[in-house]
Amino acid sequence: MSNYPMWYKLIEQKLQLSQYLDWTFVSCTGPMRGLRKPAPAAFEAVTSHLQLPPQQLVFVDDRQPNVDAAAQAGMAAVLFTGTDALEQRLQQLGLEF
Repeated sequence: MSNYPMWYKLIEQKLQLSQYLDWTFVSCTGPMRGLRKPAPAAFEAVTSHLQLPPQQLVFVDDRQPNVDAAAQAGMAAVLFTGTDALEQRLQQLGLEF
């Protein structure tokens, strides 16, 4: 989920992040068009598009208000403070990589 405006396309051109992720949930296009984190409707758009209950999703963000909103929506929510802490938290959630 990203609040990026259309300049996310410039990021894609430079970094080619689509090798690793889809740009499905960007606030300027697609299912999240016009919606921004931490608005509850943004999280609802994601769960609706994925056709999954929020309890099956993990949300990671570096902003506490967004993490709080994801938790309020029913998602497992993780505040990103660094890669080591993230890896540990994801393992606690039962995710392996």
